[in-house]
Amino acid sequence: MAIRGTGKTGGDVYTCLIGSGNTRMEGEKMRQLEFFGFSEKGLRERNEDAFLAADLGDIHVFAVAEGMGGPKEGPTAAQIAVEALGTGGAAREKTLAGTLEQLLGRAERALYSFEAENPGIEPSGVAMGVAVVSPDGGCVVSSPGSRKVFFLAEEKRDTAPDAAGVKPGQLTLHDPGPGMHEATLPPGYLVLCSDGISDFIQDSRIMEIVTERGDDLEDACRKLVYEAFQNGSDDNLTVVLVRRRASS
Repeated sequence: MAIRGTGKTGGDVYTCLIGSGNTRMEGEKMRQLEFFGFSEKGLRERNEDAFLAADLGDIHVFAVAEGMGGPKEGPTAAQIAVEALGTGGAAREKTLAGTLEQLLGRAERALYSFEAENPGIEPSGVAMGVAVVSPDGGCVVSSPGSRKVFFLAEEKRDTAPDAAGVKPGQLTLHDPGPGMHEATLPPGYLVLCSDGISDFIQDSRIMEIVTERGDDLEDACRKLVYEAFQNGSDDNLTVVLVRRRASS
């Protein structure tokens, strides 16, 4: 049993949404933050991905988990992990990184307890990308690999094109890579996705899709899943898309 991966909101209209199987998660609009998640089993017999968007009081948590092993029926390893992240609130630590470590420890213990209560099941593992976002836009992201948790930052609209030809309003991709990273959530988008998407759509195409469809997060998520499938993805396909609008 193992978990790999170490992740300006406002309002209280959102508590906790967890998705898996062939389900979707409806995002909620807040003052400057919107989000949506979507998951499909694709060609697999079972969807072993799961995702989460949760308001845990004074922070929000987003996650995409990919499970391996575990029980053949009932909850998947990924479901157990994300449910552990999203239940019971969060004991806020002094830092967002400390809070994230506490949440990941909770998920690890949930998987350990499940295996202890169900001897004989195949050992389980979860690769999980997580983002923890505070009300002031501070965030910590944790990724199990490249192109699993990344930012699509929107260039300021009141500036001229830079030397690289980046135009105001254009999206640029920033992938912090594996491990835990602290950042400020920029105006633009935060993307969390499973291998079924990231391995089958190039960065430039992801930016095109989000640029074209990002005003409708459900449409953008569905397009990413559909295009990965059309490109030959034979894995489960899961994406959570978070948008932070620039202050007016």
